[in-house]
Amino acid sequence: MRTINKFAAAAALCALAVPARAAVVDELAARVNNEPITVSEYKKAKDAMTEQYAAAMPDFFKQPDAEQQIEKAALDKLVDEALLRQKAEALKLKVYERELENGVGEIKKRFARSPEGAALAPEKAEAAFREELKREGVTMEEFRERIRKQLMVQKLVQETVKARARIPGEAETKAYFDNITLVLKGREAEIKGLDEEARQDLLAVAGKFKEITAERLRLRHILVKVAEGATPEQKKAAKDRAAELRKDLDGALDFDEAAEKSSDDQESARRGGDLGYIIRGMLPEEVEAVAFKLRVGENSQPVESKFGWHILRLEEKRAAQRLRYETVRDDLEQVLAQNSFADELGKYIKELRRDAKIQIFAAAGKN
Repeated sequence: MRTINKFAAAAALCALAVPARAAVVDELAARVNNEPITVSEYKKAKDAMTEQYAAAMPDFFKQPDAEQQIEKAALDKLVDEALLRQKAEALKLKVYERELENGVGEIKKRFARSPEGAALAPEKAEAAFREELKREGVTMEEFRERIRKQLMVQKLVQETVKARARIPGEAETKAYFDNITLVLKGREAEIKGLDEEARQDLLAVAGKFKEITAERLRLRHILVKVAEGATPEQKKAAKDRAAELRKDLDGALDFDEAAEKSSDDQESARRGGDLGYIIRGMLPEEVEAVAFKLRVGENSQPVESKFGWHILRLEEKRAAQRLRYETVRDDLEQVLAQNSFADELGKYIKELRRDAKIQIFAAAGKN
């Protein structure tokens, strides 16, 4: 549970836009001292955490008890936020107007672009922000008060927890690097001295470095989609359309333009078919086999996958790189420092829990 607890602990310091409680009567999921946590708050936290894990750690959901872990972590997060907020209020930590305005501004930045990524005019961004507040049933005054309280929590953590966090030394950083190297070489069994939670943390970091150092391709593609359950006639029509597009690319048709106008992958089509950098294991096997044989600037013949027909274009190819300690030392020091901070935050919250009255109600388990 170490990874999920760290995730939840970090989220407790970042959730500036949590809506104020609705005025309507709501079932209680928990009570922290005299502060209630409603079932609706709990469900919202659980849904948000599920989305975060789906995006950042999709393999997490392969665990048989993944949902139970998420449920517990979401409720723990709300309890921990309440305890930190109550402690900050008890200490009467001051938040200055300039700090509050900066906090509001940071949230508003999230509304500066449309869902498609286009920059919005200031008045349209402000309207989008106000509309979100309205949708959540939160007044501007309630929103600012919630941000003020969260900034108090950040000050509390800075003044108490950060001072406890340990800066890693050279020997610790080098040992961590050596363990990552073992993972990248497929020699994970040789790693000694780590418990299961620490091992999982290490594997997650090693996975990121694997992505950075692996052989990679910068690809564009045009997708001619074949719907699930398509008839033989529909499948043939898709194949013929892909073949015609490929023929046009041998003529004067520009690949970027063809992708924008003709690709059924709408997300990449907006970028001229750009898929970004790809490493082995990210694409369907039949597509990957063709992609890694292309020459830079070459367009593939149509390749069939379960999604339909792909026409690929290789823009760039980078060879696999050796992971060097001197190159990643600062990054590893930061990872270890963050781990220490998360551990110390967990210890501090345990101290707050020890002196608190926390009631968990059965309603929290409802879906």
